[in-house]
Amino acid sequence: MKINHFVACALLAPCALAAQAHAFDVVEAGQPVVTGEPSRVGPPWNHRSTFNIPGTKTDIAFGGYVKLDAFYDFDYDLGTSTDPYAVMNPGNRTDGRTSFTAYESRLNFRTHTATDYGRLTTYFEGHFVPDGKFGLRHAYGELNGFLAGQTWSNFMSFVGGTRTLALGDPKGYAFERQAQLRYTQPVGEGSFSVALENPTTVIARSDASVADGESQLPDLTLRYEYKRLFALSGIARQLSTNNITNTIDDEVTGYGVQAQFNLPFNASTSLRGSATYGEGIGNYMGNPGNVGHRNAPDVYVNGNNLETIETQAFGLSLNHYWTDSWFSSVGVSRLEQDLPAGYGDHFETLDYGFANVIWDVTERMTVGLEYQHADIEQVNGVSNDASRLQASATFQF
Repeated sequence: MKINHFVACALLAPCALAAQAHAFDVVEAGQPVVTGEPSRVGPPWNHRSTFNIPGTKTDIAFGGYVKLDAFYDFDYDLGTSTDPYAVMNPGNRTDGRTSFTAYESRLNFRTHTATDYGRLTTYFEGHFVPDGKFGLRHAYGELNGFLAGQTWSNFMSFVGGTRTLALGDPKGYAFERQAQLRYTQPVGEGSFSVALENPTTVIARSDASVADGESQLPDLTLRYEYKRLFALSGIARQLSTNNITNTIDDEVTGYGVQAQFNLPFNASTSLRGSATYGEGIGNYMGNPGNVGHRNAPDVYVNGNNLETIETQAFGLSLNHYWTDSWFSSVGVSRLEQDLPAGYGDHFETLDYGFANVIWDVTERMTVGLEYQHADIEQVNGVSNDASRLQASATFQF
């Protein structure tokens, strides 16, 4: 018998109970690292394990967190990282399913070294999503504004993001980690960054799957951020394939722009949002939880030619601190791609909504409860939706 929403809430609510503490806003992780990843569980860089290597100018810190996620799926099994695209697979249907996972738990390692050219930073982080195997999230070095390695794409920003229990930003935001070369320059009270990033051409197939193409040039990304209040970014890409890796030999140009904002109403309430438009940027948009799921392709085949896929997306969230230790956010977002009728099994629109309450029990423990809903309409007109309730407990170290 299918358990209704009220009963499921009652079953999972005990995971969201605890005692008073200090609250965290969404902050840049790894200060003074330039990537600007927000933390949904508080600043991850206040490591208690930081120590100096004797006789050197290098500090080392180990950190991370243990996170338990408890899920109740009402309609479809959405996996370990809330994958809304799971509703396009009838095999994921359920009459109600409870599951637990600790796969999002993370380990990270950081060094700071004083040099004649400034502070040299290295950072390494991994987690266990989606299958329990340790996987690389970040691995980079940074010196005097120059960054080399894998981290968040320079095309994305966290200015318009919010705290959620689900892994990753709400759907409808650019969200991707890339191997890259980047330079960041302070500009007044903001910063400007330019990067060359690993190129990947994702080609749509008529059966809703995707194939890899090739790219001769790296992706070029630009971003300007102002005081964690506004961000504007752009991307230019060469997307190609040849008759060795595919059935055609062609190339096209992709581009995209994204704007994000953070509008504080007062010290405890803010409105945050993001808007994205582009052609051939699906690979930056359709990766829920950033764990390798590629559901929004860049191009499709039209006869003997490649055609870029138009992508539009937006996200909006209202965020409020009830007290120093209690936080809530509610948000909606949409991701839309334009594919011809011959690709009917691919999604056309994805609408996503969430609401949560998060309690910072101590500086190193957070619990919360979050409701998530996804509605997908495919190119062929088939529409399905799914709901999930998630309770989480996070312990930093």
